Amino acid sequence: MMKKNVNVSELSRHEVSRCTECTAFNLKKATRIVQNLFDEAFKPMGLEGTQYTVLGHIFVHGPISLTKLADLMHVDRTTLARNLAPLEKKEFIEIKQGSDRRAKIINITSGGKEVLSDALPLWKKTQEEIKTALGLENWSSMISNLTGLTEKLNQK
Repeated sequence: MMKKNVNVSELSRHEVSRCTECTAFNLKKATRIVQNLFDEAFKPMGLEGTQYTVLGHIFVHGPISLTKLADLMHVDRTTLARNLAPLEKKEFIEIKQGSDRRAKIINITSGGKEVLSDALPLWKKTQEEIKTALGLENWSSMISNLTGLTEKLNQK
């Protein structure tokens, strides 16, 4: 790998310090904090926040192929497959081979529906805490803005 000549004298601490305005950094920081709230709420259920979301998507859209679920959730198939493994091990979901040998069809089990039902009040409580902390108007605006941003950037 060739090293590029960089003019370090043009590097400004002020300009670099603006990284605190970085969209990715701020979204990830907020996501980590919010995710920790949901993880803590679901801990008694033996679930993580991301697992609740995956189970919810499978319940609403299932049976669903791994590819369609990954597209719907905007995640890489291999990442999703790793996230499905603990849910399958706990028998909350079942993964079967589709008509095409390469396709995997995912469905929620009765145990998955039960844990989803038990976790729903915890999700609602945590969701309300976040709405209260942010304020309903700010929360609604944030959801609207994030949805719009996702749609615009997904078209690229």
